[in-house]
Amino acid sequence: MSSYTEHITRVLTEDHEHPGVGTVAVLTFAPPEGEEKRPATLGPRSIDAVTGAIDAALDRAEAGEVQAIALTGTGRVFLAGADLSMFADPTAVSNVEAMTRAAHALQIRVRTSSVPVLAHLNGVALGGGLEVALMADVRTAPAGLKGLGVPETSLGILPGWGGTTLLQSVVGPETAVRMILEDPARDKQVGADEALEIGLIDEIAEDLDEVLDEFAALIAAHVDVDESDTDIVDPSVVEAVAAASPIPGAWAGREAPLPGVDTPEAEALLDALDAAHGSAETRRTWAARLENQGAPAVARALDLLQKLPGSTLEDALAREADALAELVRTDAAAASMYSAELLRRGKPGRRPVDGAREIQRVGVAGAGLMAAQIAAQLALGLQVPVIMRDLDEATAAKGLAAAREVIAQTAARGRIDEETATTIAAALDATTDLQQLADCDLVLEAVPEVLTIKKSVFAELEGVLADDALLVTNTSSLSVTAMSEGLAHPERVVGLHFFNPVAKMPLVEVIHTEATDEATLATGLEVVRRLRKFAVRSADAPGFIVNRLLFRVLGGVLAPLDAGADPAEVDASLDALGLPMRPFALLDLVGLAVADHVGTVLQGELGDRFHASPGLSVMAEKSAHFTERSRDAVHPPVSPTVAEVFGADAQGAPGAESSAPVGDALLERVRDGLAEEIAIMLEDGVVERPEQIDLALILGAGFPRHRGGITPYLDATGTSERVAGRSFHGETFSPKR
Repeated sequence: MSSYTEHITRVLTEDHEHPGVGTVAVLTFAPPEGEEKRPATLGPRSIDAVTGAIDAALDRAEAGEVQAIALTGTGRVFLAGADLSMFADPTAVSNVEAMTRAAHALQIRVRTSSVPVLAHLNGVALGGGLEVALMADVRTAPAGLKGLGVPETSLGILPGWGGTTLLQSVVGPETAVRMILEDPARDKQVGADEALEIGLIDEIAEDLDEVLDEFAALIAAHVDVDESDTDIVDPSVVEAVAAASPIPGAWAGREAPLPGVDTPEAEALLDALDAAHGSAETRRTWAARLENQGAPAVARALDLLQKLPGSTLEDALAREADALAELVRTDAAAASMYSAELLRRGKPGRRPVDGAREIQRVGVAGAGLMAAQIAAQLALGLQVPVIMRDLDEATAAKGLAAAREVIAQTAARGRIDEETATTIAAALDATTDLQQLADCDLVLEAVPEVLTIKKSVFAELEGVLADDALLVTNTSSLSVTAMSEGLAHPERVVGLHFFNPVAKMPLVEVIHTEATDEATLATGLEVVRRLRKFAVRSADAPGFIVNRLLFRVLGGVLAPLDAGADPAEVDASLDALGLPMRPFALLDLVGLAVADHVGTVLQGELGDRFHASPGLSVMAEKSAHFTERSRDAVHPPVSPTVAEVFGADAQGAPGAESSAPVGDALLERVRDGLAEEIAIMLEDGVVERPEQIDLALILGAGFPRHRGGITPYLDATGTSERVAGRSFHGETFSPKR
C-alpha cells in the first residue's frame, strides 16, 4: 500500500487577446487550492493535469481557435519539478515510467504544433519544471529570477523528461553538458542574467503584457521581420510562419533539436564530453570514477548525450526513458532522494525558534583565526554589535582586522551591498577589557582547546555577565559538562561547534548538557538559524557527532598503517565509499597536531574502539605531511615520509600482517566500526535518530549524498544488520533493494 499523498498541481487556463499575436491560451501552473505556499510540483496526477491542459490547448490551435500558447506559474514558482516525496515510496516510484511516457509524448507533439509556444519562467523552474519549459519555442523570465536548473544527477537520476535530449539544442553543447553533469554536484543553479547569456531564455520580461509584447517581437524575428518596421506581428504573420514549416503543419520557427552525424554541433558535443573536469581528470574519467563509487547517474547521462548525434527525437527520448527507469530503482537514487529530503527539512527555517531569547549584543572570547571567523559570521547573521576580547592588544587588533576582511569579502561576492557591509563592519570591535563584555546577551568562547583554559574563561565571564546571558563554547571535542562545572548557572551553557572554514561550512552542531535549560537551547538554535546554517542537535558526548565518527574512520585507517601496511594501499582502501578526499589528505586538512590530540582524547574517553596512532604523533612532531601537492592527480600522492615513519619497526612486529588489512578488508573493518559506533550513539542518546547523524556527516564531513550520508549505506551493505543486529531504517535500504 502506498504512503504517498500527492498535492495535485492545477492548470488555470485563460485566453488573452494580443494585437500582435492574436488569441493566446495562457496556462498557469498553480499549487492546490488553499495550499498557495506550496510549490507546484509534478506527481502522477499533476503531470496528467499539465500534459492534458497543454494537449487541449494544442487541439484548440489545430482547430484555429488560438494563435499561440503561453505557459507560466504563480508566486515565485513556475514548476518545481518532480515531487521528491514520491521517490521515497517504493510503490509510488512505479509511476515514473508512465509519467515519462506522458512527458515525452507531449515533447514530440509540441514539435509539430502549428502555433508558437511561450514559457514565461516567473519563478523557480527545476528538473521536470524546466523540462516543461524546454518544450517552448520562446522563454522569458523577470530580472532577478533565481532557481533554474536540472539537478537530477545529484538525486541519482537524470533529466529524463526531455532534458538530457533537448537542453543542448537550447543552450549549446558545452553549457548543456555542464548543467546536466557538473552543476548538480556543485549545487549550482542559473539566474535570469546568466540564463539570458547562455540562451536558456530569450528575453527579460516582467508581467504578462510585457511578455506578450516580447513574444510578438520574437515571433517576428523568426520570419525576418524587421522590428523597426512594426511594433507588433499581425496574426497573418504567424500563419505565414506555420505555412513555411519544413514539418507539415508545424510552426516554422523551430529548428531540428538534435545534431546530425559529423556536423559541427556533433563535434562540439563530443568535445564537451571529453573536456576537463578540474585539473586532473576529464568529464568521462570523473563519471567513471563516480560510477565505481556507486553513483551511476552522471555516467548514464553522459552516455545518452554521446548518442544524440544522428538520432531521431523519438529514439533519443526512448533511450532517455529507459535510463531513467533503470536509475530510479537504484540504491544510489533511493539514498540520494533520502539525503535531499534531509537537506530540505534541515535547512534554516524562516520563523524564529520558539522560546529563544532576544540577542542585542554579542561577545567573542578570543581573537584568533577561528574566533575572528565566528565573530564575522555572528555580525553578518545577527546584525548586532559584536565585540572580541583577547588578553593581547596586538592579537585583538589582528582579529578585528580579519573579521572585517570577511565582511568585505562577503560584499565583494555580492552577498551584501557596500552600505550594509560598512554598517556591519562598524559594529565589530575588539578589546582587552573584560568589562566591555558585561552587557552582552551571549558570549562565545573560541580559546585554545584546553579544558582548564576554557573553564577559566567561563568562570571569568560569569563574574561580569548578567545571570541570564548565554555562555557558548565552540569546543570540537571537550566535555561541555566538564566546562560548566563550578559555575553558578550551568543551565545557561550551550555548545555551538562551528566547522572550519566557518564562512563555507554549513553545519553547526548544537550541544546541550543535562543542565542546559530550554531557553538556552532554543537561543542557540535561533543563533544558528539567523546565520543561515544547518543546526544538528547533539547531547554532550565525546566528539559529539562528526568528529566522533570521523575519527573512528581515521583511527581505523591509521591502525593498519601502524601495523606496517603499505601506505598507498591503505590510503586508497576507502575509495568505494565515495568520500570527497582520501584519508591522508583529510588528515593533512585537519592538521596532524589537532588529529593526534583529538584521537588521543577520544581513546581516553571512549576506549580502545578508537585508535591513538603512535605514527601520527611522530608525524605531528616532525611537522610532516601525509601527502604531497600535485595538480595532475585526482588524489594527492602519499609522501615518502609516511613509509619512513610508519614502516620499519611495525612490519616486523608479531602479528602485524593479520592486523594490517587493506583494500576491501579495510573498507569492511571501517564500515563495521561505523555501524558499531552509530548503534552506541543511538542507544546512549547522543542523537535521537539516525537522520541526525546522516545530515551532520553530509554537511560536516562531506559524506556522499548518493550514499544517503552513512546509515542507508550501512543498511544497504548489510553491515548494520550484521554488526548492530538491526537495520537503522528497517527495510527501506535493505540489501535486497
